[in-house]
Amino acid sequence: MEISECPPQKIARRVFTNSRERWRQQNVNGAFSELRKLIPTHPPDKKLSKNEILRLAVKYINFLVTALLRQTLRLNVRVDVGMCVLFTLFSSAIMSIEAAEPANSSYSCQSGSPDHRSEWVT
Repeated sequence: MEISECPPQKIARRVFTNSRERWRQQNVNGAFSELRKLIPTHPPDKKLSKNEILRLAVKYINFLVTALLRQTLRLNVRVDVGMCVLFTLFSSAIMSIEAAEPANSSYSCQSGSPDHRSEWVT
């Protein structure tokens, strides 16, 4: 069926659906772009797929949580039970995600340096 044969309502619905999908896709891409800006990589402008952005974001969050917990423990600040439970749950979720990653993943986080950006190797 050609466009000239389609009823005007069908054409209008298709145009509306296409524009709504285009808007949704632009929204998703914008969110990934914002998330990408928050993930330290070397070089900083390295092109990453959406999958890589999500995986690196998870690793970076895990790194930050671990660094925060270590700093808290070093300062002998009292950590409440809720924080410990949250950290344990988060750590086990990260470990299960990392276990599902391909073995040849080229991204890793090395610990030990005070400058967290230098610890991310891509």
